[in-house]
Amino acid sequence: MAYNACDGRPAELVKAVLCLDEISKNVNGDLVIVDADDHVCRKLDCKTLTVEHLLRVEISSHDCDSKIGSLLDGRLSSRDLTTVFVDGSGLRRGTHVGTFVWRTSVGTIQGRMSGMTNEGTHREPAFDGCQKCGDVGVMEGRLCGRLVRASDPALIGAQVTAMYRFAFEPSEKGGEGSLRGTIEGVVVRSCEPSRECVGFAVVGDDANPRSVGGSVSIETRDLNGPTAQTSVVTWGSTTGLHLWHSSTVTFSGPVSQVELTLVQFAAPATATAFDAGGTVVATATMTVGQQVPETLVLSAPGIVQVVVEAPSDEVLMPQLCWVV
Repeated sequence: MAYNACDGRPAELVKAVLCLDEISKNVNGDLVIVDADDHVCRKLDCKTLTVEHLLRVEISSHDCDSKIGSLLDGRLSSRDLTTVFVDGSGLRRGTHVGTFVWRTSVGTIQGRMSGMTNEGTHREPAFDGCQKCGDVGVMEGRLCGRLVRASDPALIGAQVTAMYRFAFEPSEKGGEGSLRGTIEGVVVRSCEPSRECVGFAVVGDDANPRSVGGSVSIETRDLNGPTAQTSVVTWGSTTGLHLWHSSTVTFSGPVSQVELTLVQFAAPATATAFDAGGTVVATATMTVGQQVPETLVLSAPGIVQVVVEAPSDEVLMPQLCWVV
C-alpha cells in the first residue's frame, strides 16, 4: 500500500519510497464567525468559548516553492473551523480543528487541519524572541490532505502535508476579519505501485469500444469484426463483460501488471499482453474448468494492450485490474 502521509507510522515511513517536493505559499483572505457558544463545567470549575469560523483564503507561491508546489496555487476554504478558547475568552489560548478544501488548477486537495490559537512558539530562549508565549491573533498547526480528481497523471494519489501560520484580528468573541499567513510543507508522492480495478456487475449494453476506469477502453469483436455494442450479461451464476471471440483492452498509459478475472463456458481463453511497439511481453491461458472464475495475471514493464482470445465465444470477464 502507498504510504499515508497523514496517519502513517514510523515503521511504514522507513519502508516507503517517496518523492517529495517543497510547498511554500503566501496566504491572504478572511475569517468569519459563523456561531459562538459559552460552555460552563461546574464539576471542574471552568468555562470555555466555542467558536465556529468560515475560513476563505487565496494561496500563492513564495520563494521556496518547487515546480510541483507551484501548481497548487488556488483557493482554500474551511467551513467548519472550530476553536475552543480558555476561560470563555477569544483572547486566551485555544485549540482548533477543521476540514478544508483546497482548489487548484491540477485538482482538489481535501483534508484536515488542527493546531493552536493565541500562542507564541517562536519565543526565547530557543529563538530570537519575535514572540511571547501569550501572543494573540496567531493560529498555527498542521494540515494534511490528498489530491482528488487530479488532472495531471503524475499527481494521481499525491498528498500534501504542511505547517500553517496565520495572523488574524483577535477579539473577545474569537476574532474575525482579514487574515494572512504562510503555508510551508511538502507534496508527497509514493513510488509504490497503484492498483485499480473495475467490475462488470450491472447488466446492460454500452458503446464499442467501452470506456472504463477513466483510462481504459475495451473493444469486443466477433468473427465479422467489431460488435455493434459491448454487453454485460448474466450466464448461470456469473455476471460479466461478454468477450465474444476476441477482445482488446487498451490502456491510456503503460502499466506493469494486468489481472483479468475470467469465466469460460465452453473452452479456455488466452490473454496476450503487448508493449507500445507491438511486441508480445506476456501471455497466459486459462486452466480451470467451465463456470469457475480464474484470474490470469500478465506482468511486464510497459504493457499498453491486452488481447483476449475466446475461440468458442463463451467467456465472461467479471473484473479487470491493473497496476501502474
